[in-house]
Amino acid sequence: MAKKAPAKAKKVAAKSAKSTKSASKSTKSVKSAKSAKKVAPKKAAVKVAPAPVKRVKIRKATKPKNDRSMSYTQSEFVENVRGFTGLLKRAEAKELCDDLSAFIIDSLKRGYKLPLLGLGKLYVRRTKPRVGRNPATGEMIQIPSKKRVRFTPAKVLKEAVL
Repeated sequence: MAKKAPAKAKKVAAKSAKSTKSASKSTKSVKSAKSAKKVAPKKAAVKVAPAPVKRVKIRKATKPKNDRSMSYTQSEFVENVRGFTGLLKRAEAKELCDDLSAFIIDSLKRGYKLPLLGLGKLYVRRTKPRVGRNPATGEMIQIPSKKRVRFTPAKVLKEAVL
C-alpha cells in the first residue's frame, strides 16, 4: 500500500496543476470578457426637451423696504432687475448687473462716453486746478485737477421724473 500512495499523490498533484492552469486561463477569459463589455458603446438615452417656460415681465418697481431713505438694497435692486427682464433665476439677474457694472467701469476708464438709452449720458470729465480755502484756518490751498464722472440726463428722463 505504501507504493500506491505516492502514485495517487502524483495523479492528484497533476490534476490540481491542470485545474490551476485552466482556472488562470478562465480568469483571463473572464477579464477579457469584462473589458470587452466596457469597450462596447452604451446606448444613448433619448432626451426630451423640457417645455419652454413663459417668462413673465413685471413692469412696476417694488417699493423699497427702507421707507425713510427710499433707496434699494442690492438684493432688492437685483430682484427688480429679475422681474423687469423676465429672468427666471436670481443668479442670472445678479450676473447681468455685475456684467453691466464691469462694462460701464471699463468704458469710463478708457474715456468713452456711454449713452444710456432713455436715461442720458455718462462720461468722465477733468476738472481744472484751482485755489481753495481751508475753512478751519482760512488758509489758501491749491486744489489739483482730477477726473469726475458726470451724467447728463436725457430729455425723456427729465419729462418723466420732473
